[in-house]
Amino acid sequence: MFDFREALWLKGGMKKIPVLFSDDFLTDYRTVDCENPERAWIIQSAIREIADFREPDLCSKNDLLLCHTESLIESVESDEEVFSVARRAAGGAIMAAEIALTQPSFGLIRPPGHHAGRNFNGGFCFFNNMAVALSTLLSRGLIRNALIVDIDLHYGNGTEDIVKEDPRISFKNINAFHREEFLTNVELALRDAPSYDIVGCSAGFDTYVHDWGGILLTDDYREIARMITSSNPHTFTILEGGYYISDLGKNAASYLKGVQEACL
Repeated sequence: MFDFREALWLKGGMKKIPVLFSDDFLTDYRTVDCENPERAWIIQSAIREIADFREPDLCSKNDLLLCHTESLIESVESDEEVFSVARRAAGGAIMAAEIALTQPSFGLIRPPGHHAGRNFNGGFCFFNNMAVALSTLLSRGLIRNALIVDIDLHYGNGTEDIVKEDPRISFKNINAFHREEFLTNVELALRDAPSYDIVGCSAGFDTYVHDWGGILLTDDYREIARMITSSNPHTFTILEGGYYISDLGKNAASYLKGVQEACL
């Protein structure tokens, strides 16, 4: 059946990018001050012209159990509001991964997830959105293997904890002290990207020159997105960190423009 959403085009012939977003992500749930609803709102506002927004479903408890223990899930469930939003975020990551089987996508989701491990969480994270998304696709037989590239400033310790024993998932965390080194390390991480069924990027914009990391420029996110999207036709990105609100929107927009350019 013809899907009109898949035929949305921008001036100049660049296709709009499917973006998973819900007003639930604007909820001021219990977390730290810097991980606030404005992060999602500012990005949503900045990418309106290039995004095809889609409402994500809630993640099922069975999908969460692919990556997390019952006790960890129950600890999050004790706060009903947090549990609902975190399930929506994981559901958005799953849908972004599903869409990536036909075209690149972006999960504008919160809370972030890469610091949530099998039986622990922290760093503003409750469930590991990336690990849940890929484990769900693997469990459904939609993919055979996957590559995760984490460009957040902080190490994705939760992601590593979950996927380290799974030979089907390769995890590559980008670490660098200088801009040129960072871009080179992204390129190196993608060398074998074509051999995977899907590539997922945990995108933290806290590597920005005016954010905590002090490394990357706005145009660098565009280049990173071009590299990732060009490396494999089946790619998706989900939001992790990024706290310099003044430029967060333009940095995310720059990233999505890089995705578009890679698709031309």
